[in-house]
Amino acid sequence: MKYFLLSAMIFMSFFSKAQNATESILRGNQYYQNAQFGLAEAEYRKALQYEADNDKAKYNLANALQRENKFDEAAKLLDDLSGSTKDNSIKSQAYYNQGVAYTKMQNLDASIESYKKALRINPKDQQARENLEKALLQKKKQSQSSQQNKSQSNMSQKEVQQKLDMLNQKEKQLHQRKDKENQGNGQSQDW
Repeated sequence: MKYFLLSAMIFMSFFSKAQNATESILRGNQYYQNAQFGLAEAEYRKALQYEADNDKAKYNLANALQRENKFDEAAKLLDDLSGSTKDNSIKSQAYYNQGVAYTKMQNLDASIESYKKALRINPKDQQARENLEKALLQKKKQSQSSQQNKSQSNMSQKEVQQKLDMLNQKEKQLHQRKDKENQGNGQSQDW
C-alpha cells in the first residue's frame, strides 16, 4: 500500500507538470496569435520550466524569439531542438526556421546548410526548396559583387600608380628646367 501511494504521488506530480506545461503552451499560443510575442515567450519559457524537454515549447519559443528579432537566440534554440528531437516533422521545421534566422542574420552559409538539412528530412518541403534557391542566388550575387570590388580596387591601384608615375615625370622635367635656368644664370653678363 505504501508503494502504491508513493507511485501514485510520483505519477500525479509528473502529470501535474505535464498539465502545467501544456497550459502554458496554450496560453503562449494565444498570445502568439494576438501578436503579443513577449508574453508568448514568457509562457513558453514557463512550459520549459515544467518540462525542459518539451519539443513543442522549444519550437514555439524559437518562433516567438524570431518574431521579436532575437534571431541569434532562436537559431541556437532551434539547433538544440533539431539535435534532440526524435520527431522528424519538428526536426525538419526546426531546420527550416533556423535557415530563416540565419538569413535574417546575413549568415548565408549557415542558412543554406539549414535549408539543405530540412530538405534531407522532408524533400517535399517546397518553402525550404524556394528559400534554399533564394539563399544560393543571394550568395552568388555576393560572390560576384565581391569579385567586382576586387577588380575595381585593382584598377584603382593601377590608376593611382600611373598618376604617381606621371607626377614623378613632371617633377623630373621641372627639376631639369630649373637646372638649365640655373646653368644659364651662371654665365657672365655684359653691363
